[in-house]
Amino acid sequence: MTRRLRLGAALGTLAVAGYAFLAPPAQAGPSEQAGTEADVSVGITGHVNLAGPGLMPVTVHGSPAVDVTDIDLDTVTVGDGVSPARSESGAVISHVADADGDGADDLTVHVDKEALAAEGALTPSTDAIEVSASTEDGAAVGGAADVQPEVSLEIKFAEGYQVRGGSEATLRSTSGGSLDAVRDVLDRHDVSALIPFVEPAQVPDLAAATSRARARSAAPVPDLASWYTVTLPAGTDVDAVLAELSALDEVVYAYPSPEPAPPPAEPTPDFSPLQGYLGPTDTHNGINIEEVRKDPRVRGAGIKVIDLEYDWNPFHEDLQLDDSSDVGQGRFVPYTGFGDDHGTAVFGEIMAKDNGYGVTGGVPDVEMYGISPSELLPNGSMPWRPGPALAFLATIKDENGQPFVQPGDALILEQQTSSPLGGSRYAPLEWIPAVFEANQVLTAMGANVVLTGGNGNTNTDDPMYVRNGIKWFDPAVQHSGSIFVGAGGSGLRAANPARSRLSFSNYGQRFDLQAWGQDIYTTGYCNVFCAELGNDHNRAYSRSFSGTSGAGPIVTNAVVAVQSYVTAVGMGPWTTAQINDLLRATGTPQTTNTHENIGPLPDVQAALASIEVDAPTTEHVLNQRPDRDGQYTNPTVTLNADDSWGSGVARTEYRIDAGAWTAYDEPFRIRAYGEHTVEYRSVDANGNTEETHAFTLFNRGRNE
Repeated sequence: MTRRLRLGAALGTLAVAGYAFLAPPAQAGPSEQAGTEADVSVGITGHVNLAGPGLMPVTVHGSPAVDVTDIDLDTVTVGDGVSPARSESGAVISHVADADGDGADDLTVHVDKEALAAEGALTPSTDAIEVSASTEDGAAVGGAADVQPEVSLEIKFAEGYQVRGGSEATLRSTSGGSLDAVRDVLDRHDVSALIPFVEPAQVPDLAAATSRARARSAAPVPDLASWYTVTLPAGTDVDAVLAELSALDEVVYAYPSPEPAPPPAEPTPDFSPLQGYLGPTDTHNGINIEEVRKDPRVRGAGIKVIDLEYDWNPFHEDLQLDDSSDVGQGRFVPYTGFGDDHGTAVFGEIMAKDNGYGVTGGVPDVEMYGISPSELLPNGSMPWRPGPALAFLATIKDENGQPFVQPGDALILEQQTSSPLGGSRYAPLEWIPAVFEANQVLTAMGANVVLTGGNGNTNTDDPMYVRNGIKWFDPAVQHSGSIFVGAGGSGLRAANPARSRLSFSNYGQRFDLQAWGQDIYTTGYCNVFCAELGNDHNRAYSRSFSGTSGAGPIVTNAVVAVQSYVTAVGMGPWTTAQINDLLRATGTPQTTNTHENIGPLPDVQAALASIEVDAPTTEHVLNQRPDRDGQYTNPTVTLNADDSWGSGVARTEYRIDAGAWTAYDEPFRIRAYGEHTVEYRSVDANGNTEETHAFTLFNRGRNE
């Protein structure tokens, strides 16, 4: 049976398509019956980058003329019969949402650009692309979308040239170097736009942030102002211009601008116990945060978490945010084509309110924000630009004029990108050089960057991951400072043992930590108690969020919990490397196929116990009450010591009347006549010594 989806029509705008809905293999093509014309759009506001592979979003816009509940996904075709792309599970990559803000739902699918080109439907001269589909009762729906083909590249100038300027006309080397060779290449290929990652007005802020980062890290920090996007005519010989630019000493990197990839999550029909991923390691294979989260110092207060995310629903009842959670400032705008459920699920795992209903985030007291990687450019296009979005984060200020990203804040990058294998074999986002360098800057600024490792089932140690002669994901060769996260089994299914690598997760020596990649209970998606809650978008919950997308927030919880504690007790903020080393050393090892490394599962309680600075607490209990004169008769003293979630009580000791300290191993009696003072204290496994306590009593008894 085919899935029924809502769909409609309205010309012009487009958002990237979204979460994969399960659908059977394609069957029939579009109906031959007379159909209904629908408004459709392709690309992002019609712009399509012809450089490099990737998926192109195609949107059919909702209107009263089309019965949007009857579109059959299996019949959607673009150009000369090209079907939408599917995930590895066979699901059409699609999403239904109001993409253009007209109040009607729209359907967005993604189509492989290379498949369109092979059929002749996408060329430099293409100005329109046909889209067609059928409803479940056989009625045809279709239309033509305007297309503006172009070539878009990302380049980085050599930092020694200190290239600045907001256009080709203003491009200059502030160090005095010549850019004539660069201009010659760009002019010969009729460059139409040269767009800096960092706007000229923000360059001073970036320089200040970079200077602080360099002083803090005592290491070189990349210059993100040296990165630019180059737009060229559709007929440009991409290979030729890349070869010419790469041959210049003035250019370090030149490659096709990346395309948006679906959020790294794999939906599953299986259901699981609620939030076991936060539970004890030994009984639930969780990260063991529930007990320590009772300590207010471990709940993330005072720490910001920023999610690089297409979209999210700030108004969900369990998030209780508002539009101020978006820090894109109108330059980086939410991208509705993938919907907001994915981002809402990520937010929920981290900061859902501890309010007695719904779910509770791992660190519910954090301040949480989001930023979309989709940049609204002056020409009306809205390309996927994660590198510039991260550079933007390094420059923005808070309401007090201070850098928005502070040491100890956390960034979670919920994005992935195309691998050299193409298709749905996605790579970690740092495969994009601009993202790698932005993460170097942000980690040097003191941010803890967590990166979801991607759902591509690729080995990042494979020779295909070589760029400019560099083994890109070999940590012995280069390292951005970020934490790579893989997806492991929840242990709730026989096919996926606890902490085993899930088949879709990327892996390799660059991966640091893992967490559940399945069976995650969180906000969004509306697949649990949906009808009971009135199918209310603001009361939507999921019991099956998954993928490296689901694993990343769990590891972020562990990172923030550690940072929250060390900062509260005056030990922090810690660097990402310090936290990563701690979580890896105290985590629970990966099981099965350990040569396909995704790292251990964090154990938050074990990690915090190994560094906690709180001394144990000891109480004394007497086995009798005093008589009417306040005296005792040979009382027995019991000492009860507790170290809460800490490293554990190593020893308890006591002394009577300032005598020698004696190790306490069982209750003891006071037999000597007269007044006596008993002192006692405990020491934990970390050497934290309790302040000495004392009590005085009068014993009227005699030595027995």
